Amino acid sequence: MTVSELGAHTGMAERNIDVAVAELQHEGWIVLDERIGSGRKLRLATDTAYVLGVDVGGTKVATALADARGKLVAEWTEPTDPRGSTHVLDQIGRLAQVMTESAGCEAGSIRSVVAGFPGSIDPVTHRIALVPNIRGLDGLDVRKELSYRFSGAIAVENDVNLAALGEVANGCAQGRTDVAFVALGTGTGLGLVLDGRLVRGASGGAGEIAYLPIAADTSSPEALRVGAFEHDAGSITMLRRYRSKGDTSVNSVREVFERLNGGDSVAGEVLDATARSVALAITALQAILDLDLIVLGGSIGVRPELVERVQLEIGKVFARPVQIAASALGSRAGLIGAVSTAAKNLRCHVFGSPVPQADSLWPVVFSALGQPTVSD
Repeated sequence: MTVSELGAHTGMAERNIDVAVAELQHEGWIVLDERIGSGRKLRLATDTAYVLGVDVGGTKVATALADARGKLVAEWTEPTDPRGSTHVLDQIGRLAQVMTESAGCEAGSIRSVVAGFPGSIDPVTHRIALVPNIRGLDGLDVRKELSYRFSGAIAVENDVNLAALGEVANGCAQGRTDVAFVALGTGTGLGLVLDGRLVRGASGGAGEIAYLPIAADTSSPEALRVGAFEHDAGSITMLRRYRSKGDTSVNSVREVFERLNGGDSVAGEVLDATARSVALAITALQAILDLDLIVLGGSIGVRPELVERVQLEIGKVFARPVQIAASALGSRAGLIGAVSTAAKNLRCHVFGSPVPQADSLWPVVFSALGQPTVSD
């Protein structure tokens, strides 16, 4: 916009805009663009600062570097450091250095970091709890630890929450204000966006869908340990169900889906049982929250064979129509949510904007990269 257009848009006097623009230009945040008549358009500088998005899982750490407008400039993924604890945080710092060097920018130019972890993040203490598959992180103040490695704004979030934000920013939930992201894989998780805002709960534990009392046996030791719904709908139970009725040589859920697509009736029964559990969980969510859209993600949730069965089972137990969809971003939903949130946090920090809402996240621009850079 030109200064005149900014005045019309904001209602501010042009002399006040001139002062603010001069300060932002001096700090490198705004640059003069093409001349329009007697004025010149102003635009956000893209190389003054960068943002880092991180998605940490039990098997891999995915990182992405973007400029201030959310355009990806580098991306890197590698196996999670098996030593866990602060070694994983050191790994994040090292990957950030690799990407800044490849993008030709200084490490100190990263001014906003958002990192997603599996587990519950306490909103007051910033300590992480209930972390599966990564030892040494339970009870750790991850944000404080990351502040030793990065300057600028740092935020730590549950990975499924970030997946929900990723779908709102760049996926199948764009333009929606009431969305649930249900992650189904080895474990289960839930990210909730209500009225355009991410819901974390009083202690950061909102979305622990694993503990819904949905299972054939809700009080068994295993159901109490990992959660009844997770025990009933997770990949481990799917594999166990198939082995109990079919070929015991099957070693993965992927093989179960392959058998299903080959016409295996036992695989169909296993998928039907899983779909019934998921449909009951979604029905509970919809009855309480009246959502615009429920997104299914995770290694199992994105499978169209399951999505179709879940939609069919919902129709048997819930009178109102429920819109569900497979994640459009797949395994990258959490990473894209982290980058988008980091870009928005940077804008809020620089320009004094309010705390970002999920429905106003910046979309991430992929054209700079084409395909992600992956290191095995």
